[in-house]
Amino acid sequence: MEGIFTISLDFELHWGVFDKKDRQKRAACYRNTLQLIPRMLEQFAAANVHVTWATVGSLFAKDQQEWELLKPAIEPGYSLEQYSAYRWVAQHGLSPQYHWAHFAPQTIKEILRYPGQELGSHTFSHFYCLEQQHEPMAFEADCRAAQRAAALFNTKLTSLVFPRNQFNPAYLKTCFEQGITTIRTNPVHWFWSPVSNRGAGILRKIMRTADAYIQVGGTRTSYPLSSVQVIPGEPLRLPASRFLRPWRSEYRFANKWRLRRLCQELRTAAIRKECYHLWWHPENFGDHPEENMESLRILLQQYTTCREQYGMKSWNMGEYATHLFGVSQQNCIQSHVGATSYPQ
Repeated sequence: MEGIFTISLDFELHWGVFDKKDRQKRAACYRNTLQLIPRMLEQFAAANVHVTWATVGSLFAKDQQEWELLKPAIEPGYSLEQYSAYRWVAQHGLSPQYHWAHFAPQTIKEILRYPGQELGSHTFSHFYCLEQQHEPMAFEADCRAAQRAAALFNTKLTSLVFPRNQFNPAYLKTCFEQGITTIRTNPVHWFWSPVSNRGAGILRKIMRTADAYIQVGGTRTSYPLSSVQVIPGEPLRLPASRFLRPWRSEYRFANKWRLRRLCQELRTAAIRKECYHLWWHPENFGDHPEENMESLRILLQQYTTCREQYGMKSWNMGEYATHLFGVSQQNCIQSHVGATSYPQ
């Protein structure tokens, strides 16, 4: 068995930070992101790298009217209302002047044009699975809304990434019932363990940042394919290896250390014939687009070297399910999802 390189991207635009940032101040970042994605797709295609684009379902809509039709009837009743995308929209609206912050149907069509690029779910509303909320059916309704949005593009979602990495095993059965066969879990280090928004303290943030540049975790980041367990009635749990931190102007020398470390980890995974799972947000490239695209070029060049020297291959998240579940079981799951209607 060869080593496997996987990339999963959390595609959000403003839905990922509506509770923390002002959309107008992020206008340049979001516009840059939408312009960069076609270039990313070209680079992935040139290197034959398969990628899962875990996309917030709200981005599938073309405008607020369509978004209103797609959204679930059951909304999460968070104890802290600031976490509700629906409450935020009720207060701020989705005016056409902010289209670039909330909707990306043309970009989604572009992603689907490229072989090996998988459209995955990041939930419909950037749903927080570790926050207290009093609607027990809200997550299932959200999953249905995401599948309903994907159906507009004649596709089904089989891979999911929990927003803010709030992995919650209590939701795995629902994920599987809604057609999700692979989910991303967090890196093994304690400072990446799942916590609510309120639980992400300053020490965790410091450790996460430091680990991108120097070894502080104490555990290698790649893992054998055999460690990914098949549990009946649940999606595969595919651990993340590393978050690709964006280029920062104040860290000019550290940027090189970070990239060198990623390349070393990728090469180690190829030599050991293990899986290496890298993730980031496309929006992370929006503030320094050219510098970040150069980092991606170098990283993909390293993968090409690993493929040529060690036979490494690239899988998106869904391809793990095809391999580990088997084609027949995967088709059975998809037939069930295809036969399921998605009422509000």
